[in-house]
Amino acid sequence: MLLLVPSILLISTVLSQDIPEYGPISANFDAWLDRNGYGKYDYARLDLGTAGSFGGMSSDMEYFDTSKDPVIFFHGNSDAALTANNFSTGWTTTVQYFLNQGYTLGHLYGTSWGNTNTTAAVERDHDCVTVFRLRKFVEAVMDYTGAKQINIISHSMGVTLARKVILGGYINADDGSCNIGKPLGNKVRVILGIAGANFGLCACVGHWLGVTWPTCNDDNGLWPGETCYPNPMNGQCAASPLPSPCNGLTYSKFLMDLNNSRFKPAQHIFSMWSMEDELIDLRRMSRDDLIGDGNMVWGRPTSEIPFSDSNKIYKNYTHMETKLNTAADQFHIITQLTIP
Repeated sequence: MLLLVPSILLISTVLSQDIPEYGPISANFDAWLDRNGYGKYDYARLDLGTAGSFGGMSSDMEYFDTSKDPVIFFHGNSDAALTANNFSTGWTTTVQYFLNQGYTLGHLYGTSWGNTNTTAAVERDHDCVTVFRLRKFVEAVMDYTGAKQINIISHSMGVTLARKVILGGYINADDGSCNIGKPLGNKVRVILGIAGANFGLCACVGHWLGVTWPTCNDDNGLWPGETCYPNPMNGQCAASPLPSPCNGLTYSKFLMDLNNSRFKPAQHIFSMWSMEDELIDLRRMSRDDLIGDGNMVWGRPTSEIPFSDSNKIYKNYTHMETKLNTAADQFHIITQLTIP
């Protein structure tokens, strides 16, 4: 998820102390990764303990049920693969739900990217190292399981990371320029994006005022474009409806490349968000919300992945609750290809 300071305050979600542990990745998967040239990517992420990763079969003798395609999870900014602390809740709730419905950890995979330091969240963008590492993780899961196609569930900044992993192609970032690879769209059965920022965030408007956080940069960040109107002080980014049509807007090159691509990222695309996922500033410190402004960015819901088959919109969930409280809906979408 995106965390902007000083204008955003994070209120941690209170979690139960009885948290099941599903990580790290299995010894069988870890050994396979080492044998097949993936060891250098540190997918286990043991620096985060059992929260750093999950997935894999228990042994070479375990039967992989080919009736279920693997599900790969992408978490957001300052989160983790599984529950690491009161804020970085990971995918523990969703993994538990899938397991209760007959899936195994041989079908469910996740690795952490970045770290759980929320104060460093504004320093993170869609850099080469992160995107390339996650792309190789997807390739590794497919090679390991022998699956012909996969499903992806993503949250917040994980949505745009996952989309780039699928799309491939070039990135220009502070850590260099890189080619992620060829598009994977025909190998992705479903992508579900939860509370993503596909058209950027209005909180990133203000380059003309000196808003220069790396996560808001106009190359590979979440910059939504400054204005559609002559006066940038109009503050109309989140207006709904806009006072007049917003055409030809230039925003983050990374996001424009994703949104304008002729390649469909998956056979089926679904988006989810909450109308209460709103930004906090120092004047409103009572909510734990991050996307903001009724989800609108220059007349478009920023959490809607272009060409989505259908959308699920909640009324009262916060940014993290849209992930934590919707495991049953996530499962329904992946298995039934419909919005519940």
